[in-house]
Amino acid sequence: MNSNLLILFKGEKQDYGKVSLHSHSFWQLEIVTRGHIAYTLLEESGKVLNAGDMLLIPPYQGHEFRYDMPGAAWVTLKFERNVRHAEPWGGVIPKSLFTEKFTASLLATITGTILRPYEKTFVEGMLESLFVYIESEDFCRAEDEPSRIVRAITDMVRERNGRPVNVDEIAERLSYTRSHVSKLFKQLTGENLKSFIDRVRLEKAKEMLRYSEFNISYITEELGFKDIFTFSRFFKRMTGMNPRQYRAH
Repeated sequence: MNSNLLILFKGEKQDYGKVSLHSHSFWQLEIVTRGHIAYTLLEESGKVLNAGDMLLIPPYQGHEFRYDMPGAAWVTLKFERNVRHAEPWGGVIPKSLFTEKFTASLLATITGTILRPYEKTFVEGMLESLFVYIESEDFCRAEDEPSRIVRAITDMVRERNGRPVNVDEIAERLSYTRSHVSKLFKQLTGENLKSFIDRVRLEKAKEMLRYSEFNISYITEELGFKDIFTFSRFFKRMTGMNPRQYRAH
């Protein structure tokens, strides 16, 4: 594993304060869990982290934090890492479905700051997943308004974990019309939104058929299909095989 966790602690500030500009030889990940924290990094000042945002700080990069509004809370992870690139990336990792899951898993698993060996290994594994996320298309996609909408759509579909969601429901949650959501998704991804929803459902169906012991009736119900016939027809249309054939393949 590339990451070696040095320390993890949870902070909270009920009044105003500041951590002066400094740097160190190890990495730091700052996760804002409540309120707002102003920061300086790479000589950029006047920036603000909101709840759900993360700040990744590479070694030897000067940084400071300012608590201009009482009530801020955060989690700090400091760690060493074997870097494959000459110039490691650092900066803001905006709030997303990934950061929400990352933070929720961290807070649910780690109850104290003196970690047991298996807890330390767990956190180090999460740090590895963070770096994989940073290098993914989801993170690298430009964050203009259309891109944020498309990211929200894909997050919403994948949150269902294979269960049905329709375009009207997505449009209503985003406060846009069905036609606008469908057109925007097609323009930015090249894929029809309904096709994307079906593809995500198919991915989950394949996963359950191949790697679980659940029977097809249970999988049908779990994925929200009306009956086995409907599920089989959907699966055959997408793959050319029915679920039983795929499982035996």
